[in-house]
Amino acid sequence: MKRTFFVALVIITVFLVAACKDKKTVSHDKKITMIMAESNPEDSISAWMDKAFVEKAEELSGGSITIQLNTDGILGDNSSVMQLMTKPGSNIHLARVSPATIVPYNCEKHTLLDIPFTFTSREHFWKFAFSPLAQTILNEPYEKKVGVKGLFFTEEGFRHFFATKRLEKISDFAGEKIRTAGNTIMHDIANVLGGEPVKVSFSDLYSALQTGIADVAEQPISNYLANHFNKIAPFMILDGHQLGIAEVIITSEAWDSLSENQQKILVEAGKYAGEYCSKISQEAENAAQLTLRNEGTEFIEVNDIAEWQNVCADVRTKAAEANSELYGEIVNLAK
Repeated sequence: MKRTFFVALVIITVFLVAACKDKKTVSHDKKITMIMAESNPEDSISAWMDKAFVEKAEELSGGSITIQLNTDGILGDNSSVMQLMTKPGSNIHLARVSPATIVPYNCEKHTLLDIPFTFTSREHFWKFAFSPLAQTILNEPYEKKVGVKGLFFTEEGFRHFFATKRLEKISDFAGEKIRTAGNTIMHDIANVLGGEPVKVSFSDLYSALQTGIADVAEQPISNYLANHFNKIAPFMILDGHQLGIAEVIITSEAWDSLSENQQKILVEAGKYAGEYCSKISQEAENAAQLTLRNEGTEFIEVNDIAEWQNVCADVRTKAAEANSELYGEIVNLAK
């Protein structure tokens, strides 16, 4: 854990020192304070990215924007935070959530980002994240008047299954209770693997694994370590079925209350945070994996990823059906 934290601390320090060299400006915009929610611990890729975003936004605004970041799920998990943010007068203005959290609010385009085996590499994802295709999806909830707007995408590394007992092949998942957050795609993946989908909130996942309510779950490696899941489920199979994509959102009320200059600042700070994340994610994951191995986690390699892709083929087709053209464009960015 110390190694992971040190790696990220060094990198974020370099970024922030570089940022401080930029010319400071005095803003004439009205001052605004916003509350930001983060479900992951302070010592995680997501929280480090949040901090980079907050620091840059406050710096570029010349003091007109203040963002109070709350980590460790203090303000609630993704679903509860999203529910609050879509209501008028929300006291949470910004949050990092998964695309799956936004899908139930009539945002079908967000489904595309959860389709298994969509992104072939981190490079593929970041090519998408900085493209006009990303803006199409980010703008979806705002255009549909959901009550929030996407600012930028980020990632936490590829997601892998982990379990309370050793699993090394698809047939081993038969009958296992696989945790889902309630989203359709993860439910369908659990089914095609032969498991039993069990809906469990992220805040309850540790205890669910501890008590046997769930046998299997999935997270990026760094989140797996940051949330100490290795203590109770020390077996991880490196299938990489999804990339751990996240989206930073802002309430429509907060967005509309900002000046045009402040809106541009948040977009610029988001781009900065995305670039920062793209630089630290792999290195932080490598450090986390080393720590986990030293603490006794067993990593099981997948020798034939095509077998996993084939099993999930129908899930992919079903999930992409409503926006097949857009999905094809996202997939083709890998070429």
